[in-house]
Amino acid sequence: MSVIDILGEQEETLGTAEDLREEIVVEVAQQEVSGSLVKIEFETSLGLCTGYYHSSELGHEEINMDTDSMNMLQRLFPACNGVFVHQSNRAWVEISLAEHIHGLPEYKIYNRIVTAQI
Repeated sequence: MSVIDILGEQEETLGTAEDLREEIVVEVAQQEVSGSLVKIEFETSLGLCTGYYHSSELGHEEINMDTDSMNMLQRLFPACNGVFVHQSNRAWVEISLAEHIHGLPEYKIYNRIVTAQI
């Protein structure tokens, strides 16, 4: 019976166990509770938009957009009159428009930070 040494090859391709352990990063999501102040960011074709909202039990919260972000959205959608957390999927935002169209523009939230609770 012969012994095959594969450990040397694995160290060259995968690194050591210590190297692999350092690569693992666990991200802990902060819980949104009713009354939390939440900062969100989402990416548009013109750049990153930032806004804040107070989390509620009802959902579909209105997002208070930074001035530059609202200006950017109004360049993309001239009829834009507000931004809301998507009612059925909180990972998305809806852009509210003054004109009636079938469906509303939506963006996936890029970053969400729970900053405080009131």
